[in-house]
Amino acid sequence: MTASLDQVENKLQVSEVAAGWEMYRPRYEALLEAKLTAKDVPAWLERWSALDAELDEAGAKLSTHADLHTDDEAVQGRYQTFVAEVMPPASRTGQALTEQLLAVPDFAPAPDFALNYRRFRDAAALFREANVELEVTHQQQQNRHSVITGNQQVMLDGQDLTIPQAKQRLDSPDRAVREDAWWALTVSNMAVAPELDAVMLDLIHTRQQLALNADEGNYRNFRWKQLDRVDYTPADCRAFHDAVREEVVPLAAELMESIARELGLQSIRPWDYTRSNLLDPSGREALRPFMTGEELQELAQTAFAGVDADLAARFGQMRAGGLLDLESRPCKMTHAYCQYFPVHNEPFVLMNVVGTAHDLQVLFHEVGHAFHGFYSGDAQPLVWNRWSPIEFVEIPSMAMEFLTLDHLGHVFDAEELARYRRSQLQGVVAFLPWAAQMDTFQHWLYADAPQDVGIAELDAKWLELDQTFHPFLDWDGIDEGVRAKGWQYYHIFQAPFYYIEYAMCSLAAVGIWREAREDAAGALERYKAALRLGNAAGVPELYRAAGVDFRFDRQHIKGLMGFLKEQLAS
Repeated sequence: MTASLDQVENKLQVSEVAAGWEMYRPRYEALLEAKLTAKDVPAWLERWSALDAELDEAGAKLSTHADLHTDDEAVQGRYQTFVAEVMPPASRTGQALTEQLLAVPDFAPAPDFALNYRRFRDAAALFREANVELEVTHQQQQNRHSVITGNQQVMLDGQDLTIPQAKQRLDSPDRAVREDAWWALTVSNMAVAPELDAVMLDLIHTRQQLALNADEGNYRNFRWKQLDRVDYTPADCRAFHDAVREEVVPLAAELMESIARELGLQSIRPWDYTRSNLLDPSGREALRPFMTGEELQELAQTAFAGVDADLAARFGQMRAGGLLDLESRPCKMTHAYCQYFPVHNEPFVLMNVVGTAHDLQVLFHEVGHAFHGFYSGDAQPLVWNRWSPIEFVEIPSMAMEFLTLDHLGHVFDAEELARYRRSQLQGVVAFLPWAAQMDTFQHWLYADAPQDVGIAELDAKWLELDQTFHPFLDWDGIDEGVRAKGWQYYHIFQAPFYYIEYAMCSLAAVGIWREAREDAAGALERYKAALRLGNAAGVPELYRAAGVDFRFDRQHIKGLMGFLKEQLAS
């Protein structure tokens, strides 16, 4: 039932024709030449959507293939050629088609296209010709980050390990093993830090120029519009940062102090703290529910079958269709994500599993994204109406981490399952300070920092924020320069300003789980219904459809932290 690596490779192949602009140019020109009246628009949109889907799928496959082969110059070159030679004319053509649509007299979009019509209008207003080639530069700079980190190795106990393999050692109950792994990771990270510093300075300069070209005062303002953030403001985000500092950081500190006390530790050192998997207070070995990617798929298949037959069938489709690449290998990008191929409505999950319980949680997370792609793709014919606004997009993934909690009896015994559930709940508490820190850092970097900000200022700001949001960590005796490099994280390079969404959605996921404890079937149906709405509904409406409120204010956070504290106590 599980596809081989060869099937994965075949799934990601893009023909030379499909990788070039000439494959698409005549059909885009035909769209541009069409004489549109209001009644012609729906059929014309279907043609445009289908063509965009083809182009998006080619780019997605080339990008993913590059992430699987960060050391292969030919694979990297094909993707970079696509970025440099196809994306610029595609961007210009997209702008021309948008302007053509907006100029159609008396056109009133159907209810399921009204939001995207408004988004098209706003995106057209933000478009600048000067940014077309600059976006190519931006993508090339981001790819440099992927290559540097994808080729990164860790020397530990005489072995060359991948980053995920080395991080696995941080789960050990043996403090000496954790410390050795942490230092080995630190040596590896500091070795590439100067290269990443250079990439970041280039990115900052490029992002500032993108904003200036679009007549925006700073990159935050530009990115706010680019991400279509219309339901909240930067001031709301700052209030969230304050709420986390006041309501969550003390709870996280309390959790860590309790764990330290039970383990007999005088303080929590950096190698004692992994936010996704806090130390077991009884000093037991970390949970190792599987050995191989194939075993993980079998465990997940049974869990999804327990939740819902259709979810299980969708996951089975991914397994059989070459839509999962889970094993950790050298020269493979170390992050986990879900990609999407829109022509056949196929999601693809890339991971780097090493056998931990956290890997199981991450698989549920990424496959939750895949379910979002499946259900929105089934319900929404137009490609722009699939998925959702980014403030909702992490709910399908994070909620699936919780919805599977009651269906893991085949994975863990009762004691292990209690540990896994506790880790899941603790993970929310530990994650929110990190999310607030990441978001605070980016608000400062792109709105408050000087135009000529340098690496020393980035390091100093991160150090200040880490002391604020993680005051319970003891870095005594460690060079401050190590702690100060914590900003060298995937999203800072690859997805600027995309992080607070994880916090919003983690709060909503807890709310969905709270509802599911009272009505599991109803919560699941609301979950699916919200996924089917895709990008055709606004953020508050999507949250309501899922059975929760779109809130991340202090009072709301305080209430959810109280609920989590009760659950942890029980």
